[in-house]
Amino acid sequence: MKILLLAEVSAEKVIGGAERVLRHQAIGLAALGLHVELLTRAPEHATVDIVEMDGIREWRYAVNRKHEAAFVWSSVRRSVEAFDRIRATEPFDMVIIHQAMAGLGPILARRHAASRWIYVCHSLAHEEYDTRHASPRSSIATLRRQANLQARRSVERAVMSRCYRIVVLSQFMRQRVIAAHGISAQRLVLIPGAVDPQTFLPSSEKRATRAALGLPDDCTILFTVRNLVPRMGLENLLSGIELLGTAPHPMLLVIGGEGPLREHLQGEIRRRRLDQLVRLVGFIPESQLNRYYQAADLVLIPSLQLEGFGLVMVEAMACGTPVLGTPVGAIPEVLNQVDPILVAEGVDGRSLARALERVLRRLQEPGEASRLAKKGRTLVERRYNWSLHCNDLARLMDGPARLQLAA
Repeated sequence: MKILLLAEVSAEKVIGGAERVLRHQAIGLAALGLHVELLTRAPEHATVDIVEMDGIREWRYAVNRKHEAAFVWSSVRRSVEAFDRIRATEPFDMVIIHQAMAGLGPILARRHAASRWIYVCHSLAHEEYDTRHASPRSSIATLRRQANLQARRSVERAVMSRCYRIVVLSQFMRQRVIAAHGISAQRLVLIPGAVDPQTFLPSSEKRATRAALGLPDDCTILFTVRNLVPRMGLENLLSGIELLGTAPHPMLLVIGGEGPLREHLQGEIRRRRLDQLVRLVGFIPESQLNRYYQAADLVLIPSLQLEGFGLVMVEAMACGTPVLGTPVGAIPEVLNQVDPILVAEGVDGRSLARALERVLRRLQEPGEASRLAKKGRTLVERRYNWSLHCNDLARLMDGPARLQLAA
């Protein structure tokens, strides 16, 4: 059986959740004996049209980035052209679309070329756009923003309405898709986000791991890895650390990731005089990520909005490290299964400080750190792993013939 994955991101280099899901789906489906190909928008400075990873080919098409209209038109046209080159030998049994713009051209122009079309909804396109752009300062900018939001919403709805099933990674995203696009609940399939429990493992060598990463061994290590954008709530986290101070004992917050807020966050750290309590370490390669989880006493997810799943949660849990998060998106959906104490009451700095104080005190109680670590790891092995995820995804090829949805 032949499967094609369509995406706006590349699986070659994992820099965030979207790339991670794409890569693990491709590898997991191939491990089931399926023939898997990827078709992606070429990264901005890419120099090759085809790359190979773990025996899987990723085909790429370049786009015109001169302005928005050129970007959209070239994305649609060139994705269809590349689609035709890949399917020259045989038809696809299933096409899995990861972002709406990547699938728009193929599903409109070549819908007959695959037996089944599936959409994987990481988050809603218009909501993601809204959180990544500052509020406009002029009426023209406001109109442009509204047009962008509506265009993204319309494109996503057009693609979803033509797919046999829409995969969501959480109950939270199920409700968001129904509310935003009016998709029937019967066409939504929950296949949770996941982690590779053979890569992300607990370690008994925490001291050595900290030494290798240049982290101190004489304090509590808090860790978060985020895109440095407003919706991640990192400013509120700094506020919480400032309110908490070094009580009940010395600590260091390590923030991994890159993004437009880096300089601002560095300035906030200096302004709040948190230089000895907070460290920005920049982008963390996939190969090093598990070591940071292993070195930490507690992983933090201070999100303000969205969080359609939150892969960081299950990666940390797989490493035996407890996670504290805000009551946003799918975060409570996962963390409440471990212990409700791991969900803060709110997203503001004071709520985060109270939650941190409460959880850190709990971790000092005999056996509690071990209990939370074991419960999180067990949950990953039972529910949140890529093997189960890809098996559930492959089953979408079974069942009755393709539904005849909106033309």
